[in-house]
Amino acid sequence: MTPTTPEVPVSRAGLRALRAARHALKVPPVPRDFRRDIEGMRAIAVIGVLLWHAGVPLVPGGFVGVDVFFVVSGFLMTALLLEEARARGRIDVGRFYARRARRLLPAALTALLGTALLTVLFLPRTRWWDTGIDVLSAAAYLVNWRMASGATDYLDVSRAPSPVQHYWSLAVEEQFYVLWPLLLLAILLVARGRAGVFRAGSWTITALLLAGSLGISWWWTQTYAAQAYFVTPTRVYELMLGAVVALGALAWPTIPRFLSAVLGWLGLAMVVASLFVIDQHTPFPGTAALLPTVGAALVLVSGFRAGSWGPELALRARWMQWVGRISYSLYLWHWPFVAAAASIVGVGAGGPVSLPVQWGLVAVLVSVVPAWLSFRYVEEPVRVHGRLLQRRVGPGVATWRTLRLGVNCSLAGVLLGLTLMVAAPPTVSGEQVSWRTPAVVDELRAPVGAGTLGAGGAVAPPTSGDGGAGEDDGSGSGGDGVEADGGAGTAGPDGSSSTVDGSVATEEPVAAPPEPEPEPTPEPVPDVLGQLAVPVEQVPADRPLMVPEGCFPGLTESQVGVCEAGDPDGPVTVALFGDSHAGMWVTALDEIGRERGWRVVTLAKSSCPPTAGLEFARGAAPQGYEQCTAYQQDVLERLLAEQPDVVLISSASYDAPAEAVAEALARRVDQLAGRDVLPVLVRDVPRPPFDLPECLVENPDRASACAFDRADALARSGTGHEELARIRPGMPFVDLTEAICPAETCAPVVGGVVVWRDSNHLSATYVRSLRDLVEQRVLPLVALSQVSLPAAPGGLLGGAALGSG
Repeated sequence: MTPTTPEVPVSRAGLRALRAARHALKVPPVPRDFRRDIEGMRAIAVIGVLLWHAGVPLVPGGFVGVDVFFVVSGFLMTALLLEEARARGRIDVGRFYARRARRLLPAALTALLGTALLTVLFLPRTRWWDTGIDVLSAAAYLVNWRMASGATDYLDVSRAPSPVQHYWSLAVEEQFYVLWPLLLLAILLVARGRAGVFRAGSWTITALLLAGSLGISWWWTQTYAAQAYFVTPTRVYELMLGAVVALGALAWPTIPRFLSAVLGWLGLAMVVASLFVIDQHTPFPGTAALLPTVGAALVLVSGFRAGSWGPELALRARWMQWVGRISYSLYLWHWPFVAAAASIVGVGAGGPVSLPVQWGLVAVLVSVVPAWLSFRYVEEPVRVHGRLLQRRVGPGVATWRTLRLGVNCSLAGVLLGLTLMVAAPPTVSGEQVSWRTPAVVDELRAPVGAGTLGAGGAVAPPTSGDGGAGEDDGSGSGGDGVEADGGAGTAGPDGSSSTVDGSVATEEPVAAPPEPEPEPTPEPVPDVLGQLAVPVEQVPADRPLMVPEGCFPGLTESQVGVCEAGDPDGPVTVALFGDSHAGMWVTALDEIGRERGWRVVTLAKSSCPPTAGLEFARGAAPQGYEQCTAYQQDVLERLLAEQPDVVLISSASYDAPAEAVAEALARRVDQLAGRDVLPVLVRDVPRPPFDLPECLVENPDRASACAFDRADALARSGTGHEELARIRPGMPFVDLTEAICPAETCAPVVGGVVVWRDSNHLSATYVRSLRDLVEQRVLPLVALSQVSLPAAPGGLLGGAALGSG
């Protein structure tokens, strides 16, 4: 009798291995050897980003380095998933997420900690709340949607940036990696080991995602450029280009070596060229991003076959390999230092228009030190420890421990963001302030803001003893604003004056006004603010409400939008036309319109004056502000389609000759007057030399440090306004300076309201407190627009200049 061999029980691990072998795809493996060309591409990508953020003008398209990163990431992650599917017949999604967590999250949390420290050291308290929300969003990998919802313009180098704004690209990748493994796993389950089915399914899904995302990217970039830069759907196609390279990994080695080398060098040339030919005015990403991304894909394809004949010859330099190896840490750490430098020099807060190059380069160079330390003592040790942990406790236990580490890192980042928010809490959110402003003025303290001033800017008797700066900041010219008969006192910026009572203007001489009473000696600005209608920390969010959403185009957008306010069915239409300095008056006109039956429309674009035929550069870019030029060409017909009775024109200061701006404004004024529309210039408000809320936060017990000279402030404001008043003397001209800065020294707070919400815009609450004065000035204009006036030379309506001197 032959002895039988005893059965050896099969372990669970052995069963899984047998099952995996049975269902594994019968296809060759995807090569995953170390690629020096990929490390070199990472170096080029991060150097481009660093130079762009430093403000180096020679590399206007440095931001495309992020797009190169997307292609490389899409290739590496897809190759990893395909190899697992081939070798094991399944995709362990948990293991994939654990690898991503180990690779990204500890280093990201370390950089967030450093960012929080830089925020506390260098950024004003007014920005801590928003930075805290950004840190929280970055830790949750949703910051790209926050940036998109806030219409942040990544390409605008002249605004104070969020120190974690760069985390948007990491958020895009992580959101994509939630979806992509699940899609491949679903295809694998349907294929059930059939390699042909899996290949067909994976190629089909890849093609659909690539084509669909490219179409969305093109459309979204044309329509909402600022938002399109951040959102995930517009970037998926870049990751899918990398996936295409991974899916075709078996075909690329069959390309002749010479042809492969040519493709590689062509791709590298495309990437490098994109750094120079793409700039902040290029609609991006859209189809423009195909130049660097297709180039990066060609370099990856070439790496399968070209070897030293291809771009690896240039990319394998030791310094490039070193930069590429620490590129992730460099990317994480450089931007917080750039943001801190921007805050130090006052970008977006009355300082330089953009970060000076020398400051940017210093910030980037300094960031190399913490980046290397993070790589040496956080990123690399965590990666190595993950491998050792897997050998010691097994893949399953290592996966769950690593996932737990990733969750803890994210929770720690969320807690860090909450800590920053608690350190400088606002009383209400920005959205609530926009809706709450009228209630603040009407219910909290009455009168407040300009309501504590008499007509024309004279200080009214104090109504409360809370120490508000507006009660003691001096007096103005003493009552040239409202006549006894209810008409409006009028004066141009050159001091000429006349009156309009709503009847047809005449050429008869106007009686000389009575001698003004001597101005009282202005009292010093008090150092103690007292109770404020809106807390200082929340003043930067005290903005006008623009509806519907998207009606106010940002810097990178050129479409014309119409914002609605007032009475939507009113028989009279009052239009605000210009840039954000025109749009800020909607807070006062909204309530006036609802009470008077006026429909109020706003046609305004960020940093774009209401000129005709004026081209100018903006920020550090030497090119013209093309989006503004396109907007100016289209806006007139859209404005006239609203059939306005009165068009209130206003604009900020610009880096252009005042005479040229005045001539361009005059051409626009003539166009409107020629269409029987009454154009009115609203003189720009005095421009502080710094960010007012930041100054008040930094000087809580010395508000007088935030006062400034009115003459200098007016010289910095409204480029071309005084020149326009001189070359078009018959044009109505509204000047509210005396109700904003009634003394020779402008006080930061008037009547318990912070007057400016930044370095150039009035707070919405203060504009709302000007409601009565705005109504007094605009009401005669509306009456004037209802009568037929003879045309004056130059196409302007005859009549007097309106305003207060």
